[in-house]
Amino acid sequence: MATVLKFKVESDVELKPLPVFKDRPEVKTQINWYRHMHMATIIDDRAKFYIKKAQGWSYHAPVIGHGGIQVALGLTFRQNQDHLFPYYRDLLTCLAGGISPYEIVLNGLSRRDDVASGGRHMSNHFAKQDINIWNVSSCTGNHTLHGVGLARANKYYGTDSIVYTSQGESSCSEGYVFEAVNGASREKLPIVFVIQNNGYGISVPVHEQTANPVVSPSTR
Repeated sequence: MATVLKFKVESDVELKPLPVFKDRPEVKTQINWYRHMHMATIIDDRAKFYIKKAQGWSYHAPVIGHGGIQVALGLTFRQNQDHLFPYYRDLLTCLAGGISPYEIVLNGLSRRDDVASGGRHMSNHFAKQDINIWNVSSCTGNHTLHGVGLARANKYYGTDSIVYTSQGESSCSEGYVFEAVNGASREKLPIVFVIQNNGYGISVPVHEQTANPVVSPSTR
């Protein structure tokens, strides 16, 4: 006999319904979204295999659950015009942004042909300098400062460029993230901070990490 468990979610956060768009994307556009998301899932599965076999991927954070925001971010990024600073979970973001599946695997296996660092950096440190995808630091959230510095230079020189930084919600507790957001807002810099909140955090869950269950309003 099957046992049915019923769960009730209690939260003070008001959930608003998603908007209904009158003009839906073309079918070929939706297929392109799905193609990127499916490929990211395949690489996710392969990474687990390599870890179990001790053949590569010294570190891997799965992309599952982050598909929507990452495919949107990756396809919004304009190669060789904008600048993207991803974090360790942004596998799909980088796939959609222009890093090939083969290059992602080279990064995971630390091969010398890895376009990010020639195999010298930790796995899941995605980068491709030829198209302006950067990875500078392993410290979570620290790349927000690098993004702000680049955005300041872009504003100074008057370039038509947007800087995107991506990070998890727990990194918002780091002091340099507050410095970056404050500096960008004060100087009106062309930068977008993308915060991906899956509720898990790193050491502790979100409800123990911050008093605000929704991270984004706390950084406005």
